[in-house]
Amino acid sequence: MKSIDASFAAIAVFSAVMLTYRWLSLYGKTDYVINFYAGMLVAAIALLILRR
Repeated sequence: MKSIDASFAAIAVFSAVMLTYRWLSLYGKTDYVINFYAGMLVAAIALLILRR
């Protein structure tokens, strides 16, 4: 895996966590477990795509 791929995967995970944080904070229900699992989901999808 190239370094550019790893950086794109890190950006994808970070954006997923921040998106769920902002989405849940609109309703006043921030839950860090949901943020963690959203990050894990995006990381798994990114690794599946990058492994080819």
